[in-house]
Amino acid sequence: MQSSQRKRVVSSCIPCYTRKQKCNRQYPCNHCSRRRRPEQCAYNPTQATLPPSPPQTQKDQPQDDEIQTDDSQQESRADRRPSASSSIHDTIAWGGLKEGREPTSLAEVFGYFEHSKSNTIALVRKLGADDNATGHSSEPAPVPDETAIIAQRLFASMPSRSILDFLVRYFVAEVSWMDQLIYPPWFLSHYQKWWGMERTSTAYGIEFAVLVLRICSYASQFLPSPTCTIDSIRGVPLADIRKSCDRLADALTPICSRLDACGSLIRVQHVAFAGLRSLCQGRTNAHWEALSCAVRVAQRIGLHVDAASGLYSPNMDELEKEMRRRTFCNLYVWDSVLSKRLDQIPFLPDILNPDTMPRMHLVLGLDDVPQADAPDLFTERVLEAQLANFWRTHGLGNAAEYDPIAAEERYEKFCNEFLPEIPPVFALYPDTCNKWDTRLPTLPLQRQMFHMAILESLCHNFRPVLFQESNSIQQLPVYKQILLSSHKKTLAVIALNLLEGVSALHLMMGGSHTRHASLIIPTFEAAVVLLFLCSDEKFPPKEETTLRRGSTATTIKSSDPFGVGVTDVARNECIQAVRSALGRLQTLADVNHMAEVGARTLASLLVKIENIDEDQTDKQNNTLLRLDTDSIVAIDPALQLSEAWSCLQTPDYAEGEFLADNPPTTDMSVFSWF
Repeated sequence: MQSSQRKRVVSSCIPCYTRKQKCNRQYPCNHCSRRRRPEQCAYNPTQATLPPSPPQTQKDQPQDDEIQTDDSQQESRADRRPSASSSIHDTIAWGGLKEGREPTSLAEVFGYFEHSKSNTIALVRKLGADDNATGHSSEPAPVPDETAIIAQRLFASMPSRSILDFLVRYFVAEVSWMDQLIYPPWFLSHYQKWWGMERTSTAYGIEFAVLVLRICSYASQFLPSPTCTIDSIRGVPLADIRKSCDRLADALTPICSRLDACGSLIRVQHVAFAGLRSLCQGRTNAHWEALSCAVRVAQRIGLHVDAASGLYSPNMDELEKEMRRRTFCNLYVWDSVLSKRLDQIPFLPDILNPDTMPRMHLVLGLDDVPQADAPDLFTERVLEAQLANFWRTHGLGNAAEYDPIAAEERYEKFCNEFLPEIPPVFALYPDTCNKWDTRLPTLPLQRQMFHMAILESLCHNFRPVLFQESNSIQQLPVYKQILLSSHKKTLAVIALNLLEGVSALHLMMGGSHTRHASLIIPTFEAAVVLLFLCSDEKFPPKEETTLRRGSTATTIKSSDPFGVGVTDVARNECIQAVRSALGRLQTLADVNHMAEVGARTLASLLVKIENIDEDQTDKQNNTLLRLDTDSIVAIDPALQLSEAWSCLQTPDYAEGEFLADNPPTTDMSVFSWF
C-alpha cells in the first residue's frame, strides 16, 4: 500500500505566497509592512489549530500563585527590595511603588488643562512662566528599575506572540469594523515596532502592551464564529487566553498611571476597549464607568480641542492627529447613545465641535480605484456622531411633559434636514451601493447598523408618549389626542422596523451566537415598547385619524421615509414580532449574560400580555354569547305572532275557537322585533 505523502506547509502569508515571496511569518510580516499594506497580511486559518509552541523556561514563566495575593507573606516580603528573581507579588507589595511620583508642575497640582487658552495657566504663561514648570513634561520619564522588573515579569507571562498575532489578525479582519476605535494600518504599524523595541524601557512600551492585551481579550469575545470555528489557539483554550489577557492588562494599567499621570491616546483607546469588553459581558455599568475614565483622559490630553491648533508636539504627524479626532468621535457617539439609554447626564455635554471631527479620507482594501471615489468606512461613525449631535441640538431637553407638537416638528425636521444629507452609500434607500458592497464586505453591515441607530433615535423621540396618564390625555384638546394616538402607532411602526433591522443584521453576521450588544439591546428595548403598546386594550385603535398620509412610494421616501403615516399596524403582528425577538435573545443567551437576562424579563412580560389578550377574548366571547341568547329570546314572540297570523287565515269556524283561546292583547312589545 502506497504511503500517503506529507503536504508541504505554506511558510508565508497569503499575499507573499501569491507573489512567491518568503516572509518572516510574523503579523504583520516584513513584506506587507514594507508594501504599506499591513492590514492585508493574512494567514491560512489552520494556523490556530497548530500544536502549541515549545514552553518557555520556568524562569520566564511565573506560576499563577506568583500573581495571586498571599496575605500570610505580605509582611515579610514588604521589607525586601524587588529584584530580578522576586515574584510579581513581591515587587507589587513593595511600598516604594504605591505612591507614585510626586506631582510638581502647576497643571498636575491644580489640575489645569495645560493646552487651554483661557484658564489661569494661560495667564501664568502670558506672564512669562516656563512651560516645563507649568505643564506636564514633554520628555518621557525614565522607568524606575523596580517598575521595569514588574513589567518584565508580567510580559514573561503574556500569551505567546503566535497567539497574540492570531487574535490581532482576527480583530482586524472580523471585529474592528463594528466600533472602528483604531485605524488598522496605523495600529499594525505601531504593533510591529512594539515587538522590536525594549518594551519595559518606556511608558509607551508598557501602555501599548495594555492596548494589545485589551484588543486580544475583546477579539476573543467573538470566538468561535462562523468564519473561525475554534475553541483554542495553539492548544490554549480561549477562556484561558481571555483570562490571562485581562489579568495582565489589569496589572499593567496602574503602572502606566504612575509613569504618566496625564495619559495618552493609547490610554484612551485601551480604556475604551476595556469598556467594550465589559459591555460584551453584560456589565453595562462597568462600560459606563470605563467611558467616564476614557473621557477624562481624553480631556486631559486635549482630544476635545482642534488637533491642528498648534498646541501639540511638532513631532505629531497628520495621521496621529486624525487618530485623535477619530477616537474623540467614537467617545462622543458612545457618550450620547449610552447617556440617552441610561437616562444619565452625558460626560461630553456640549454639541459637536466641527474642528474636532475627522478630516482625512482613508480607504482600506481598494488599490485599483481612486481614493476620492471609494467610500471611507469610518463615515459610518461620523454619521452616527452627526446623528447624536442632531438630537442633542433638537432634543427633548428637560421638559416635564411630553409635547406631541414638538415631537412632530422634530420628526419632520429630521426627515427634511438630516436624512437628505446622508451620503448615497449610507442612505435609507441606496441606489449606488451595489458597486461597493461587493468590494467592501463590511459596508452593508455598517449601513445596517447606521439605519438601526436612526430607528433607535426615533424611538427615543416618540417613546415619552407611553408615559402619559390616561386622565391627563382626556383633558387635552382633541387634536392633541389625535396626535398622541398617531405617535403611538408611529412608535409601533418604528419598533417593528427596528426589530426587522436587527434580524437582518444578525443574518448578515452569520446568524449564529455573538456577544455584540448591537443585536441584544435594540432587540430587548424595541420588544418592550411593543409589549407596552399591546398592554393597552384599545391599541391599535379601530378608527384612527393620522396627520400624515401618502399614496405613492415617492411620497413615502421623501416626506415620510419610514412609512409611519401609511403603514397599518396589527396587534397580532406586534405580538409575533415580540415572540421572534424573544427567540433571538434565547438563542444568544447561550453565550451572553445580557441576552439571558433580557430573554427572561421579556418572557415574563409576554406571558402577562398574552393573559390580558386571553381575558379580553373571553369577555368578547361572553358578550357575543349573551347577544345570541337575547336574539333567541326575542325570536320566540315573533314566532308566536307568526303562528297567530296563520291561524287568522283559517276558515270561519276556527276563528271563534282561536279568539276564545287567545283573547286580544294590548302588549305591543312583540312588534318591536320588526
